[in-house]
Amino acid sequence: MMLNYIDKIEGEKRMNELGSEGTPFLFIVDYKLNKILILSEEDVQKEGIRYELHPETTPSNVIDENYHFTIHPISYSSFQTAFNIVHSALKFGNSLLCNLTAATPIETNLSLEALYKMASAKYKLLIPNYFTCFSPETFITIDTNGILKSNPMKGTIDANLPNAESYLLDNKKELYEHHTIVDLIRNDVGIVAEKVWVSKFRYIEKIEKHDGNAILQMSSEICGQLSDDWKNKIGTILFQMLPAGSISGAPKKKTLEIIDAAEFHTYNGMDRGFYTGVFGYFDGSTVDSAVMIRFIENSNGKLYFKSGGGITFLSNAADEYQELIQKIYIPKS
Repeated sequence: MMLNYIDKIEGEKRMNELGSEGTPFLFIVDYKLNKILILSEEDVQKEGIRYELHPETTPSNVIDENYHFTIHPISYSSFQTAFNIVHSALKFGNSLLCNLTAATPIETNLSLEALYKMASAKYKLLIPNYFTCFSPETFITIDTNGILKSNPMKGTIDANLPNAESYLLDNKKELYEHHTIVDLIRNDVGIVAEKVWVSKFRYIEKIEKHDGNAILQMSSEICGQLSDDWKNKIGTILFQMLPAGSISGAPKKKTLEIIDAAEFHTYNGMDRGFYTGVFGYFDGSTVDSAVMIRFIENSNGKLYFKSGGGITFLSNAADEYQELIQKIYIPKS
């Protein structure tokens, strides 16, 4: 497949043009804003790309019960090396919150298409032979009244633990992390909006996993009122808010440098690529989009599940390593 990538400058220009025309399009943006796809419905069909945003029904595809899904996590020592780089920067005050990720090799007899069909999620995307993601996290939505909403997800716990929800809500590290991300997203929304407010603070969602277990995840909702001409500058709005705060950190510019130092230099040149980028759809009058997490990538014939979590000065490596592994799953209804 030869996809026609464009850069940030061309991407912003094209989105603004299509928005002003009221022409629908699918957009897919990588983490570093280097590779951008802007596709019409005809392009989507031609390339065999599949996507769903807030599907109304659960997957009807029946997967062979004999499927296997085995993970081979990176060593704890490798993760700890990356963690120490991040934690040191946090202790020196260079960041308040930093998202650290890793690529985990997986083995399965399911194809990317089968994994896409199997997963139940708010947002799903498949680029054949390249990657699939099944994300629970909204990046931004914009309604017909120009109300922008962002729903950062920060805070995860095993749902089977005793009093899991109370523990998640009362945990000092999780509380600090969530307050920090809400402040960051309020600032990001404030860059593009005329008025900003928090409509929901620290609500909990339960996500079922393919292995019969479940996790709880904590989110908040931050809103902003855009100007009446927001459709003329969809691309400008989007790129002013990227990369997403929930998968980078605060302050964003310095934290992105720390992420590069920790991930690229520790994991033999790991590149997030489209993982933790965003994808979404403009239907001519509204926008809906997701952060590309819960992500499986085909790299040279091998599959990798990319996952991670937010690190604060209160974090410890052992807990963060377990969270990274805990997020390697196929979500089921």
